[in-house]
Amino acid sequence: MPERGQKPPATFEVTIEKLVYGGAGLGRHAGKVVFVPFSAPGDRLLVRPVVQKKNYTRAALVRILQEGEGRTAPPCAYFGSCGGCQWQHIEYPRQVETKRKILEELIRHRFPEARPLPVEMRACPQPYGYRSRARIQTRGFGEHASVGFYRFESHSIEDIRCCPLFRPALNDALESVRESRRGGTSDPGALEYELACSQEEGRWRASQADPAVEEDFSALGKQTQDPAEGNLLKRRIAGFEYDVSPAVFFQANDFLLDDLVSTVRDLAADSSTGAALDLFCGAGLFSLPLARRFREVVAVESSLLACRLCEQNASAAGLGNIHVVRADVASWMRSISSLAPPAFDLVLLDPPRSGAGASVMDFLTQWAPETIIYVSCDPQMLSRDIALLPSREYRIDFVEGLDLFPQTYHFETILRLKRRRP
Repeated sequence: MPERGQKPPATFEVTIEKLVYGGAGLGRHAGKVVFVPFSAPGDRLLVRPVVQKKNYTRAALVRILQEGEGRTAPPCAYFGSCGGCQWQHIEYPRQVETKRKILEELIRHRFPEARPLPVEMRACPQPYGYRSRARIQTRGFGEHASVGFYRFESHSIEDIRCCPLFRPALNDALESVRESRRGGTSDPGALEYELACSQEEGRWRASQADPAVEEDFSALGKQTQDPAEGNLLKRRIAGFEYDVSPAVFFQANDFLLDDLVSTVRDLAADSSTGAALDLFCGAGLFSLPLARRFREVVAVESSLLACRLCEQNASAAGLGNIHVVRADVASWMRSISSLAPPAFDLVLLDPPRSGAGASVMDFLTQWAPETIIYVSCDPQMLSRDIALLPSREYRIDFVEGLDLFPQTYHFETILRLKRRRP
């Protein structure tokens, strides 16, 4: 530790102990935790402090003095400058085990009674070339146009010719957007695009994105396009066919979607078969399989276009027992609760990264469904929301991670809670 008045060192050595949620490696130096992006467990590094806080330091990698076991050469030329990936330099099986440990530690720390539960992380069969949708950034026009992703910890754009995480049709979309920007045929004011593809059809579609809205979610006021207007793709997931749009959220991993839907369907199988509630339903990814088991499914979603797609997908599947409600989830639950607590046997939540929130979880406590299934892309928001349910009334009986986002620190979690019997 530097003495009082003494400047901290310009560089120092640190050994990385593990990777943490957020992507950085964790080490210790001079009594502080040190976070180093693009590091690997076992690395001995020369680093430069970037942010100094009372209890931790965030540092930049200057030089690798000794590589940790499990390091590998990243295949992408943009890795390290592009902000899209954090772990291409880590062998894939180690990525999966790291995510499993992160999820296990979080669940066991926040919910001690769930410690006996096994926590698994399902690996992606294809850790590259798996993404069928993405948000890209565009800046400039003509010969000065840049098309790609934000650079690491920056809002400048990394101009990318090809992304190794993309399905081939999605890379076709990326190149087409680049050509339209450089050829002067696209809207010069458009800064962000949502791209989606159907590899089954060999087609892609693009939609201008709202920069103020989280990736994969478009602003309510912007979603006025009729599904019949043709900017749609067909996807077949777990035996169901879906019309999807780049403007509406849909899961991006082509190789684990069947597993995700099948797991949710299986977890719902031991619930009573009366009514199910699908909150944040999107285009109906889970609504359709739930409708095959439950007498009635109420699907709630704020996006007009998503609601239209959900209705269209239900109709095409011959499912007349799905009632789609276009509303803000918390507001709708409040209005329903003002009449009488509804009787749902199962409630499924698949909220955006920010989570369901306190109001939604409070209404669930009042409604007391037999089963709650929570699907989340952020385990911290998931644990925050689940902690709002009274443990005396609900117990966690299943938790599993699915690595829908290889080469990054992100993953999907499915958690089920069952109501305790008196």
